[in-house]
Amino acid sequence: MDVLCIGEALIDFVSRERGVTLVTAEQFTAAAGGAPANVAAGLARLGRHARLIATVGDDAFGRKIIHELNKVGVDCKLHVDPQHFTTLAFVKLGAEGDRDFEFSSGAHDYFTPDQVDPDEVREALVLHYGSISLRAPSSREATIKAIQIAKDAGILCSCDPNWRADLWPDQAAGRAAMLEAVAYADILKISDADLAFLAPDHADDFITALDAIGFQGKLAAVTLGAKGAWYKAGEITGQVPSPHVQVVETTGSGDAFVAALLDCLLTQNLDIDSLSEADLERVIRRACAAGALTATGYGAIPSLPDPAGIDALLRMVSVSDR
Repeated sequence: MDVLCIGEALIDFVSRERGVTLVTAEQFTAAAGGAPANVAAGLARLGRHARLIATVGDDAFGRKIIHELNKVGVDCKLHVDPQHFTTLAFVKLGAEGDRDFEFSSGAHDYFTPDQVDPDEVREALVLHYGSISLRAPSSREATIKAIQIAKDAGILCSCDPNWRADLWPDQAAGRAAMLEAVAYADILKISDADLAFLAPDHADDFITALDAIGFQGKLAAVTLGAKGAWYKAGEITGQVPSPHVQVVETTGSGDAFVAALLDCLLTQNLDIDSLSEADLERVIRRACAAGALTATGYGAIPSLPDPAGIDALLRMVSVSDR
């Protein structure tokens, strides 16, 4: 197995009407989502063996998640909880495709420690997780169990902490969970907005901000939306722009970035310390292209790119730069 993803799997109801509130919106696209699920799907689209461990409800939406993930080739290990409804996220689009979320929390909070098989974790080359699964006691215990097994086995841990205000009425608790997730990470992907939330006094200095939030891993990538991504590995830092695309909505773009990033690192045998400046630039440029392509459609998983799509976009960018 290449990557084991753990955490939330849910249904995104994405508004198809920009600039309207969820109260007045009338048209939505329903798609399987949840950051770890999106990363697993993104990796599967790129030809990797990605497994997802998560909990969904015993309802039509839970079955939809299983169907959509199986369709793209994810190795699903989803527990079907008969007592809790599948988690739903309602996504409002701004005029530029930016998003705001409201959640109906359900089964994802009941991801349980007994779903984490130590042998299964040790089978993976990378463990990927986020911070939302640290929200509830059961899912937190399961997530920390998986991380500790991975750490003890020398497996690289990849983390994408997300701040979702609607899921964390207690802002201090949400921030503490994100910092805890970061502390375990060997590979960190974080948006500039989430980094500013965690380190507000250092929002304009990414190196200082990473130190302030306690990141001590091998590679950090700070995604900047349409501006691309900044990155640091050891003493190497750099920034690459994002390819220009017609943005529909950005749900899952960061997860597609993570999937392409991990795919590239797996191609390099996860030997991050040996990557040159040119190698790192190529890796991050490819991850940016994957994120950009995902923003060209509604919903994360239906819009995730395959290798040919990423290659085509990068060729177009290369030609336009000449």
